[in-house]
Amino acid sequence: MSEDAGDPEGITHEAMFGKKASATRIVPINLRKFFPPDDDYATCMARLLILREDLRLEIHGILAGPFDWLDGNGIKWRHTYFFRNFSKTMQEISRALQQVQGIPEFQRAFKKRFTSSEQKVFKDFCKEIQGAGELIKEVRNSAGGHINHTVLARALKTIGPDWTGFWDRPFDPTERFAHTHHPFVDDLVVSMFRIGGRPANLREKDVAEALKTPGVMAGLQFAIPHIDSLFELYVSERQLL
Repeated sequence: MSEDAGDPEGITHEAMFGKKASATRIVPINLRKFFPPDDDYATCMARLLILREDLRLEIHGILAGPFDWLDGNGIKWRHTYFFRNFSKTMQEISRALQQVQGIPEFQRAFKKRFTSSEQKVFKDFCKEIQGAGELIKEVRNSAGGHINHTVLARALKTIGPDWTGFWDRPFDPTERFAHTHHPFVDDLVVSMFRIGGRPANLREKDVAEALKTPGVMAGLQFAIPHIDSLFELYVSERQLL
């Protein structure tokens, strides 16, 4: 991905989110009524909605921009940062979707209010996210969930002698706090993706293989409309509006 690339994997911000809505309705809700305590279905929906907003922000962070000060360390670093967080969020969404499907009230509402084709689309997406589970876990363990000392130590061994990065360091010491940047850290994270948090006896990925990961995970961003449809189902089934 080039430094001036705004849209990784050819996905544009407008193609994903469209233009600004022509009109919206602000709906006041009583949180206690919508999400009562000691209610597994309500808790699952609250969790999914929090994760939905996390995911939306992460996708915006990858696709939108440029953002001036936010891109001070380079556009690639912004992409990498939000992609790492995207992997954590998707792992949590996968678990939350599994949990909500085990709730009897959800099962009844799902069968009653979703058409057979809508049920199939949702189930297919759940299979897709489960199928990507190992990849999501690998990305999260390599550099998504945390910067693991052991994984980074192994990753540094894969960096060749000619792999050059850049350090953006102002001449004036009084300006360094606000304006120093380390664009080379993106290369360090890429080296961690090559290792993939995998056991030491497995080979590291080459760079081309590592950079295919965002493309494989791109389809998982459609968790957003699926969560939206589940919330509409929840509100309708409980007659909350």
